[in-house]
This record gives sequence, structure tokens and C-alpha cells, in this order.
Amino acid sequence: MNPAIPTAYFGNCVIGGCMATENTTLLTGREGFVTAAKLIGESVHRMLTDKDGVVKEIESFEDLSSNRIPTTIIGVSGTQKIKFYDTDFGWGKPKKFEIVSIDYNGSISMTACRENDQDMEIGVCLPTTEMESLIRIFEKGLEAYIDFECRRL
Repeated sequence: MNPAIPTAYFGNCVIGGCMATENTTLLTGREGFVTAAKLIGESVHRMLTDKDGVVKEIESFEDLSSNRIPTTIIGVSGTQKIKFYDTDFGWGKPKKFEIVSIDYNGSISMTACRENDQDMEIGVCLPTTEMESLIRIFEKGLEAYIDFECRRL
């Protein structure tokens, strides 16, 4: 970054991005839910494990050509690295942690899970009718994924 961030800096916010693009037909098809989950997971994993991290991924936004401009953009807030549920400021560890900024900007949040370090919590804030639609789509996608995996075995 220019100017460089001091090595001793312990910041309270890092804004960066990663991107996954795919044709709408693949995302709305039978395996759409699984495809979207894999694309998002792979993109986040690349960003978190690449030695250049967030800075390298931001450059990829400049590479969008006019025919590949996304029609839908979903922001993701949060971190898997900071264990918020282990934080205790003197009144006990939190029972629930939420990123409130997703209430206003259409993003989702992904944070470390309270019960298991290997799992993550995903937060979504939508108007009631959109949330009901998302739940139906999520359930159908999850059922299709489970059916697919059971047939594979």
C-alpha cells in the first residue's frame, strides 16, 4: 500500500474485497446454490491465504471489461480470524455477535462461530418478504446439495 502501513499498527478496520463472477444461468440452475457457495468460498480463501492479501484482490476490480460487469453485487463483512466470542471486557463473553452495518448496505456478514472454531456464522438482513424468499431458496439449495451428495455416495 502507498503509503505503507506501519508494521506495529493494530487497526480497527481493514476494507478490502474479493470477487467471484459467474453467469446467471449457472447460478439459477439446479446446482446454483452449491456453485455460488463454492465461488464465494474459493474467492475468500484466495484472498485470506495469498501473501499479497487484500491489496492483490482489489486490483482485480479494475480488470472488469464492459461485457463482464456484474449485475448483482453482494458485500461481505466480517472476519473469521478474530474470535469475537472469546472477547471479555469484564462483563462476560458475548452470547451473540452481529455486524450491524449489514442492516443498511445490503451486505452479509461472515464471522467465527461461537460453538466451533471450524464453523462460521453468516448474517443476513433483508425485508420480511425478501428474507422469506431467501429462506425458501436456501432450503431448496441445501436439499438439492444433500440429495446430490447422498446419490454420490
